[in-house]
Amino acid sequence: MCGTSMANAARKELFSERVNAGSRTYFFDVKEATDGTRYLVISETRQKGEERDHHQVMVFEEHFTAFREALEKVTDLLQGRKATYSVEAIRQKHPKAYEPWSTREDERLRSRYQEGFDIPELARVFQRGESAIRSRLEKLGIYSRGGKR
Repeated sequence: MCGTSMANAARKELFSERVNAGSRTYFFDVKEATDGTRYLVISETRQKGEERDHHQVMVFEEHFTAFREALEKVTDLLQGRKATYSVEAIRQKHPKAYEPWSTREDERLRSRYQEGFDIPELARVFQRGESAIRSRLEKLGIYSRGGKR
């Protein structure tokens, strides 16, 4: 079996969508690695004269919620809808949004997470968005999105 075939055998394609856009073609492929990890591969192929230019972005399952939220904001903006994500608007719902984390807050967050508090509960307690809680837990090295609490 050649190297490419072995690499392809290590991942299973679950879904594929193709979008033709003039000289560009986009592919949205959902794949699964041998360990069960799912991920999205967004590919762009562009014809440049006689050559083809190809780029890929991989978004892993544990980052997809944040990726989707950002994509929705960009889509709204590009479609002329008013952006609803100003710091002031976000702080109406999450008063501590975008504030730096203190060492004490990090300790409390670590402790509460290890006690079994889930992400929505932690977001309420710390007055921050769920994505901010996930990001901070990742930075502290104690969060596995595969665990999905």
